[in-house]
Amino acid sequence: MKIIIVGLGQTGKLLAVVASKEHHEVVVVDNNKEVVEQMTEKYNVSGVVGSGGSRKILLQAGADSADLLVALTPFDELNILACATAKKLGTREATARIRCPEFDEDEAYIMEEYGIDRLLNPEKEVAKELFLHTELPGGLRTEAFFDRKLIIAELLVQEGWMIAGQKVAQVKEFFETEMLVVAITRKQDVIIPNGNTVLMPGDKIEIILPVKSVKHIIRKLHMSRKQVKHILLVGCDTTGYYLAKELSAAGSSFKILEKDQMRCIELSKLFPDSQVICGDAVDTKALKEEGIRKMDSCIAATGDDRTNLAVSLYAHAEGVPQVLTKINEMGYDVLLRKTDISMCVSPSSVIVETLLSYIRNLSSSDRSRIKKLYRIADDRAEAIAFEVTESCREIGVPFKEPGFRLKKGILVAAIIRGRDVIIPDGNSVMQAGDTVIIVTDAGNVLKEIDDIFAE
Repeated sequence: MKIIIVGLGQTGKLLAVVASKEHHEVVVVDNNKEVVEQMTEKYNVSGVVGSGGSRKILLQAGADSADLLVALTPFDELNILACATAKKLGTREATARIRCPEFDEDEAYIMEEYGIDRLLNPEKEVAKELFLHTELPGGLRTEAFFDRKLIIAELLVQEGWMIAGQKVAQVKEFFETEMLVVAITRKQDVIIPNGNTVLMPGDKIEIILPVKSVKHIIRKLHMSRKQVKHILLVGCDTTGYYLAKELSAAGSSFKILEKDQMRCIELSKLFPDSQVICGDAVDTKALKEEGIRKMDSCIAATGDDRTNLAVSLYAHAEGVPQVLTKINEMGYDVLLRKTDISMCVSPSSVIVETLLSYIRNLSSSDRSRIKKLYRIADDRAEAIAFEVTESCREIGVPFKEPGFRLKKGILVAAIIRGRDVIIPDGNSVMQAGDTVIIVTDAGNVLKEIDDIFAE
């Protein structure tokens, strides 16, 4: 496919790299000549220097024959203009990133009026991810959510744990609940395991389990089992606003700590049932005064990565069971992953994962194939939710049958069938209407459910 990416911020660069690695024809557009040249020299992409809202520039980029244009500049209005112009020039599909809550409320109108196929709001999507974590107890580090029924959690196998030295097939017996080890990071390698793979101390493992089984996992690991009832939301810009809306709608008890006085006045009107405190989160005195140690969850969602990093590390040191962090720069994400902090989420990663599933659906024979995609195991593996249709191969075939042969590095991790969640075994089958969770190493680019099968 031919993909035009307008705007080479962190998200645009990341998407260009990922799309080019999947052998798409990628053209990048940005006003910054130096950034465009760096991308074209380092990666297999073409570049055009200029404004993505210009008809002339978009024609140079090939918008008259492009399959997809994604507008990711810092300006919502420019992103909408770029998409509208590209569609009139002949681009098949156009997606614009927006952040402004007012534009988000007018989503249907904007899409219809300007012919845009999709609007993506990274701040809203990050808020949704953060909110889902507040529904879980304790400090279990989670990597992915599927339909609020399944999660993928990350554990570091410790010396002395009973599962150390055990085969993957025996781990379920230890935890006494439905779960499955779906990926293992061992030093520099990522392993998609089978039942005979042995776990070693120091392994970082990804496990998939129904949400209802979380309490069994944290009980076995002696983690906090306390439900999240008292939440401190630090920073309430766009992400914080969307998150506060989610928390308020759910009836959650939360405080907001915001340093901008005028913003505090506005937030007090928007969320009258919640306490809004004006203070600087970097000042640990303010955090102490607001009872950080009594909180079940601390969510660092300011617009500044350093502030979020400092707040998260302090909350973790003070023993807050659940610490959730919004991070923009990927380097900080790597740093936080070396701690026991429950979760860090990046707007760039969330949007790239969404766009990656969108791109694969556009280039597949059935565009309803991928429902959700997460990059896990430090982005070296993927967990993908596929919709199973009548036309899929091997429907009704038990997994233990010789004809049900998967490619190397692929695991059928779970099946969602109506209200039921199934951790599969040899007797399991896929049925039309199922949502099937596939875990694969990054070497397999899966576009359709049938791509999992060996020839």
